[in-house]
Amino acid sequence: MWEDLKVYRPLDKKDISPTFKKLGLELQRRLTDYTVEQTNSIIKISRLRNGIEQGIFIEKHIGPADLQVRVSLKPIDFYKRHRFTMLNIVPLGDIMGQYRRTFYPVTQEWLELADYLVRRVENEMESYFKEFDTFDKIIKQRTKIEPRDFGLNNKYELLIYAAIKTGNSKLLSQYIDKKLERPAMHISKAEYLKPEKDEISEVEFLTKIKELGQLFASSGVDA
Repeated sequence: MWEDLKVYRPLDKKDISPTFKKLGLELQRRLTDYTVEQTNSIIKISRLRNGIEQGIFIEKHIGPADLQVRVSLKPIDFYKRHRFTMLNIVPLGDIMGQYRRTFYPVTQEWLELADYLVRRVENEMESYFKEFDTFDKIIKQRTKIEPRDFGLNNKYELLIYAAIKTGNSKLLSQYIDKKLERPAMHISKAEYLKPEKDEISEVEFLTKIKELGQLFASSGVDA
């Protein structure tokens, strides 16, 4: 098995990208319960459960021949156009309780690595997904999702949506307030992109959602 190997044989630089593609095809062949999509730098393994996309993202870094594996829980009707956007990002190492198990080298032993990753999907990642496979479960176990250090964190998007889906206006207000505390990112002129004409302000949108939640609660609609 891959984890029992004592030596990993490096690939020639020219062979890394073709091997990454073959790894994606092998995962697609073996994980028949999931959809596998692939770009030059990302393998996305996903399925839909109860309005939630359960996603596994294997990302190839530009520099070293390493793969980073993370999972994502994403409300599907908010993100249909953004197939490779991750939400509620959790490194595989966090799920396994071994930080280093988030990163894996691309080597000549890629078939053994594919077998290892399939077993991780079928065991640790399956268990994680079952723990949060409905919006009710997400709310009931929200303390496991809430960020420990706020920063620029996208876990609140999932919690805000789950609060809406479960009709919990109190948590909706709480999580929107947390989200609105986020410091604005400074964007240089070089990074600036002209907004689309239909683009809306995130702050205005979340403030309006909070107001609607409070209105429903005061009308006795709150769950």
